[in-house]
Amino acid sequence: METVRRIFLSYRIKDSVHATAAIAGRLAQHYGQDNVFRDRDSLPLGSVYPRRIRRELERSDVVLAVIGPSWLTIRDKNDVRCLDDERDWVRTELRMAFQREMPVVPVLLDGTPLPDPALLPNDIALLSLSMYWQVRHRTFESDVRGLIANLEGGDHAPPAPPAAATSGPVQHNTATHGGNVYANQGGAFTINQNPGDRR
Repeated sequence: METVRRIFLSYRIKDSVHATAAIAGRLAQHYGQDNVFRDRDSLPLGSVYPRRIRRELERSDVVLAVIGPSWLTIRDKNDVRCLDDERDWVRTELRMAFQREMPVVPVLLDGTPLPDPALLPNDIALLSLSMYWQVRHRTFESDVRGLIANLEGGDHAPPAPPAAATSGPVQHNTATHGGNVYANQGGAFTINQNPGDRR
């Protein structure tokens, strides 16, 4: 991954709004507020939503897909799973990122597993193959520092959590000097919705 200058945060309000806001705040301290895009912080009143989202994605270097326990299963008012709607904004953001061949980093909250590819729409199925990072409530500060270190291509990310902290084998992510992230696996591989009712 090239040097990160601008970050786009994709998330579901009903799944992870508070965690995403906290992560965005820490990233803004490091990269600057103007270089971290989170819709509720970054969109001025009167913005044309699809146009502005597309422009922000085009300007960004990496997409962080914040995934909590209900990200995969949240349903809309018609009892349809949000991800099954081609107009769903989270799906649209990720589809656009993959189409542009942008790095997409799943940020898994509190032991949430990486989504099974069989449960993802085909246009974002690559998410299940993306190198991820874990952020947990009890180790939030060190986890976000490690995320930043890996985004920066540093070699000083904190060590992986002990096995008791997760429910199964963990894929440990480390970054090379060039900033590329590879997997060191210690066991099995685990690695039109309207703007008004977005996510």
